Amino acid sequence: MRKAVPAALLGAALAFFAPASWARGQLQVAPTLVELAPGAAAGRLTLANTGDAPVAAQVRVFAWSQAEGEDRLAATREVALSPAIVRIAPGASQVVRVVREGVAPELRDATYRIVVDELPVPGEAQEAGIQFRLRFVVPVYVRAARAAPVALVCRLHAARLACRNSGGRSAQLGATRLLDARGQAVTLTPGLFGYVLPASERRWSLDAASLAKLGGALRLESRVNGEPLTVPVTRAP
Repeated sequence: MRKAVPAALLGAALAFFAPASWARGQLQVAPTLVELAPGAAAGRLTLANTGDAPVAAQVRVFAWSQAEGEDRLAATREVALSPAIVRIAPGASQVVRVVREGVAPELRDATYRIVVDELPVPGEAQEAGIQFRLRFVVPVYVRAARAAPVALVCRLHAARLACRNSGGRSAQLGATRLLDARGQAVTLTPGLFGYVLPASERRWSLDAASLAKLGGALRLESRVNGEPLTVPVTRAP
């Protein structure tokens, strides 16, 4: 049985004592979302080095779920990556194959996250200094053949917003705000707000002082999977 851990444990970047020469190598990852169409067996992720020194990286994949309103990651054998360790010369790139090894989903997208960690380069001269090791986290969707569209229901309890997705597709919430019947608005984020996975619930803690100016019926406006969407928000007692 796989053990899920909070996704927050996999942060965006880690600071530590490291060779100063690492900063000359600049790791880039594309695309920012990997999608495997229904029936597709593989996709790809490209790692590029735009710097003037070699870079090395480890690439891992985790099953991605949501429980108790939070993201969870767990070890998986349903998706494999090849190669898992790369070394990239300056100006070069490396394609990592993303291979589905599990059964193709039918009614609900299967969701994963790829974690790319920059590593020290073997044989490179090391100098003392504080540097950042880069970490990239890339969502992976294995699309289901007969998935129902995103269906969001949101509720607000005190300063805690919960949104549940009863559909079979994942919902990526971009620029998001809450509005009341008077048109008074509170912007939650101008960029990425988060994800609500299929048949799952995601919760966010909001700023209570900002919410205090909203009264009466509420609605949430967001860009969901790139398209504008408005969802009524109920207030929990």
